Amino acid sequence: MTEEQNAAAAENSATSGGLTTLKYRLTGEVQNVGFRNYLAASAEEFAVRGWAKNESDGSLIVLLYGEESALSQMLPRLQQGPVGAAVRNMIELLVEPEDA
Repeated sequence: MTEEQNAAAAENSATSGGLTTLKYRLTGEVQNVGFRNYLAASAEEFAVRGWAKNESDGSLIVLLYGEESALSQMLPRLQQGPVGAAVRNMIELLVEPEDA
């Protein structure tokens, strides 16, 4: 991520007790390719919690919660996706209190 993207992420994220919450909308070929299972395995590897939800428009909403260093390791996984996925856009969303 560029410095500008990191700055935007800091503005949209929520931080509590040294842990950060990030939320993204992924577009492209992100459904029916095993993306949610791929993220679950990656999250376990980096000790990150969260959820992923398929949207009716074909996008995938992802919420990640963990230490900043772990989240920074997860972000390239979001951008890459599993074999068969093609992430066209990764849009940072504002974390709402009800998301956490």
